[in-house]
Amino acid sequence: MTSKKLIYEQTMFKLLVDKTGILLSITTKSRAYFFFACTKLFGIRTAPTTDPYPGIVEVCQYEIPRIVQNWSKIANIKLKEKRRA
Repeated sequence: MTSKKLIYEQTMFKLLVDKTGILLSITTKSRAYFFFACTKLFGIRTAPTTDPYPGIVEVCQYEIPRIVQNWSKIANIKLKEKRRA
């Protein structure tokens, strides 16, 4: 039996709702802010923006528990810096 979940995405916003909780993500040019209200975490986390690469939510396949569990690994990914001409 698969669990139902709500996924709502706009340019700067993502909302995930499933049986484990709620995650709201707001992305700016340089930072992403994550507001968690779930069984494993109630709080706010920040991470660098990963554009143009897939973000934390996508990498974790829209699974809130996976995001919380892997946060220390995925929130500190060092991206290659753009070379200036």
